[in-house]
Amino acid sequence: MHLQESGEMYLETIYVLSKNGVVRSLDVAEYMGFSKPSVSRGVGILKQGGYLTVDANGFLELTDA
Repeated sequence: MHLQESGEMYLETIYVLSKNGVVRSLDVAEYMGFSKPSVSRGVGILKQGGYLTVDANGFLELTDA
């Protein structure tokens, strides 16, 4: 899967925020100034591409990909 620039921005933001603890989609939306639905869509695409996982509590975690 080829990653668009916006996908790279989401991954970078998740990486930066994860240094301070767990990360949720809402944290990404607030940090980037995007709407929650936009971030949810982006997270869904990244999850399908194998770039991140979402646990039962909604916490985002980057994969090795």
